[in-house]
Amino acid sequence: MKLQQLRYALEVYQNNLNVSEAAEALFTSQPGISKQIRLLEEEIGVAIFVRQGKRLIAVTEPGEKVLAIADRILRDTKNIKKIGDDFAQKNIGKLSIASIPSWINNKFPNIFGEFIQDFPDVKVSIINANANTIKTLLENGEIDIGIAVGNVSDFGELHCLPFDKLQYRLIVRKNHQLANKEDITLSDLNNYPILAEEIMCDESLQFTQKFVEHGLDTPEIIMKSSDSNIIVQLVKQKFGIGIVSHYFNVDSDDVIVKDLSNLFDDVHINILLKNNYYLSGYLYEFIEKISPNLDKNTLQKLLYQPIVDDYSI
Repeated sequence: MKLQQLRYALEVYQNNLNVSEAAEALFTSQPGISKQIRLLEEEIGVAIFVRQGKRLIAVTEPGEKVLAIADRILRDTKNIKKIGDDFAQKNIGKLSIASIPSWINNKFPNIFGEFIQDFPDVKVSIINANANTIKTLLENGEIDIGIAVGNVSDFGELHCLPFDKLQYRLIVRKNHQLANKEDITLSDLNNYPILAEEIMCDESLQFTQKFVEHGLDTPEIIMKSSDSNIIVQLVKQKFGIGIVSHYFNVDSDDVIVKDLSNLFDDVHINILLKNNYYLSGYLYEFIEKISPNLDKNTLQKLLYQPIVDDYSI
């Protein structure tokens, strides 16, 4: 049995049983992949795929277990390579992050400044994304760490480590009817078109649901954006009111910001990490800068769980 054979079988599965697409992804030939999968099946004594003529149409029951183990073996192989690279080039490498824009725009610059002083040879790449995209990127091994909002249950088998919260805020013009109102209600908000910070009105969060729970119509959200300047400018131009997070940086004398904590619960921000994924030393340091209570020992206990016999795929 060879790692190459496991890689071929897994790539075929990940390409919806299309051998041609798997061959293209692996820069090899279709007959070569087919031959190696046949040799693997002969060696282990079971068929991994159901065939109809020359086509693969399904995965067999034992094939599901084989592919699950193959996936784990190949991920661990990557981890072994990372360990070698980490010790050979201790503070040299790459750090890939996908995050909600609010956190990147408001919290990351200070953390990055400290991090790059400690690790000048680590190249950092950042992707702005929503929670679903971040989850997919992590599961596919395309990023090292995710920063996303949501509940622990939303992220499946990923490690979800809450470390901060977003609070709801209202932006209105200084001469707006709500500017001097002390107790803002949901009905008040429902009287105006809403320009929303995208992350605060995500469909998976509570914002719209709160109105429904109180027997009100769904609020009219005419625009969502992660750009604070756009929302402020449109509020100033009387297009509506703004719903944003407390991270939101408002630099204008023409608008005011009001707290909406009495109407909406705080939104949890989480660090997302893949289970059994080897973290370079500098990544531990980066996470600790985000959340000081998540030191290396704590993270290792969370990440490297003992293997259990759950081979579902």
